[in-house]
Amino acid sequence: MAKTMGLQVPQTATDRRAGLHTNVQYDVVLLAFTVPTAEADRLLQPLLREGTQMARNRHPEEPGYTRSDGFTHLGLPEPETFVEGMRITSVCPRDAKTPESDALRLCTKIHAHEFQPGTTRIYLWAGSEAPIKKPPA
Repeated sequence: MAKTMGLQVPQTATDRRAGLHTNVQYDVVLLAFTVPTAEADRLLQPLLREGTQMARNRHPEEPGYTRSDGFTHLGLPEPETFVEGMRITSVCPRDAKTPESDALRLCTKIHAHEFQPGTTRIYLWAGSEAPIKKPPA
């Protein structure tokens, strides 16, 4: 799924989870993994436009919120339900003038949740109206 999105998951990432949700209208690529917070920042910063920062989740969904194309399919709570330690943004290919942004293949919603000091889970959600080919297992 990382290759489909055009992102590289750090080798130190743990608790890696990925999925592909398809329906008649659109396909969604889901990717989640856990890394040290400093590594999360190094991974995400090159994707952001110059002078921008990730925002806090000021309008969280209620606990127990689910979506048909969300992370509950991967055994995780939806990132939209978190407030403490949550940063959010969305990026599209070539938003930033960096090799990482140029490699991005799909517009992606990013949630970075520092769920314990020094440890962050990255949630990546990318949708496409064009069919996404299922990668080999």
